[in-house]
Amino acid sequence: MTKQSGFTLIELVVVIVILGILSAVALPKFINLQDDAQQAAMNGLKSAIESASSLTFAQAKVNGVGNSFDETLPSGIRIRYGYPFATQTNLKLLLELDEDDWTLSGSNPSITFTQTSSTENMTASEILASDVCKLVYTRAVQGERPVLSISGCTD
Repeated sequence: MTKQSGFTLIELVVVIVILGILSAVALPKFINLQDDAQQAAMNGLKSAIESASSLTFAQAKVNGVGNSFDETLPSGIRIRYGYPFATQTNLKLLLELDEDDWTLSGSNPSITFTQTSSTENMTASEILASDVCKLVYTRAVQGERPVLSISGCTD
């Protein structure tokens, strides 16, 4: 008789248990990647808006209209107290947004930014009422910067 070689049932069960423990530890880290990506996208958009607002304010000061209530810069950007006015058209022009990626809703005094993929079949009022990941740009008031707030993104 020849001796057969292979794995015993106990060895196979031990390997399956080890794989189960590893997957139970690693799986939650991979499941939350979409939420992390949405949060990162919103943080990136917030930074882009803050930078563009600062540059617009500097341009307004150079042109001598930094304290004006409602003015349009030579670049075509409409400003309020030196910062970008809160209209969808104005913010799209300011940021050169890709409408395939971002949805803007609302009107002055605040504009809401959401990722198009997460709000495809939602109306503007549904977006505002829902807890979807969004960034809200609220117009500047005299002597202050615009307010940018992110909400609905899990952390």
